[in-house]
Amino acid sequence: MAVFLRPRWIASHVFAGTLIVSFIFAGLWQVDRLEERRETNTAVEARLQADAVGIADLDMSADDLEYRLVQVSGTYDPARELLVANRSADGSPGFWAWTVLELDAGGEVIVNRGFVPRREDAFSSDPTAPTTPVIVAGLVRYGLDAGAVSDDGARISRPNPTLAGEYLQLDNALPVGTYVQLRGQAPAPAAVPVPVPSPDLSEGPHLSYAFQWFTFATIGTIGYALVLWRIRRGSEAKGDVGLQDSMTPADGSGPHAV
Repeated sequence: MAVFLRPRWIASHVFAGTLIVSFIFAGLWQVDRLEERRETNTAVEARLQADAVGIADLDMSADDLEYRLVQVSGTYDPARELLVANRSADGSPGFWAWTVLELDAGGEVIVNRGFVPRREDAFSSDPTAPTTPVIVAGLVRYGLDAGAVSDDGARISRPNPTLAGEYLQLDNALPVGTYVQLRGQAPAPAAVPVPVPSPDLSEGPHLSYAFQWFTFATIGTIGYALVLWRIRRGSEAKGDVGLQDSMTPADGSGPHAV
């Protein structure tokens, strides 16, 4: 109808169309994120199931070393340790214990021995690293940038292995910016620190988000079409009434007058 081609209605059409298209693109973006998540999960799962290798057998030129499983032997240096602040486990605040492991084969690595509760009365054992030789199996992990070491040299504000390595004067056997996340140790470690759980391999909320965006697009399309349909029907009804009134003589006579 001509009424829907007026400037006010054209602006309404453009706004509604833009909104609906935006919903569709948001849904497609979530679908892409889901596919990326699935590809990442597949790659990580394959690495988690692979046999552990020594650092000497690790391909340092690989584009992505994260979640590669390594096994090393050596001795912790408890004097060279940092507590990574602002960590949590099961809703409890605390720290990660990053301790230098001096390797038998030469070189050193930072080992994330696990979570240490902030409340000392929550300790079920001494969290100090053992000074006897150990065999460590763990995942190569990348850290974050920025952060700072506390004035007393006991804590670091963010899990930044590059900064930690510089402060601890690390002779790193791994590429800069990486550390080892403990998965197993022989002899078995104490109850505290608690090893950090393996990565979450769920698909996340992307599928449900995509469904929501596509639902919004469907509702918007159908709803806007119904609004236009009702307005058109209303206009047609008014037109019919006007036509009937114009056909009725002023004295009330007409084809149906008695």
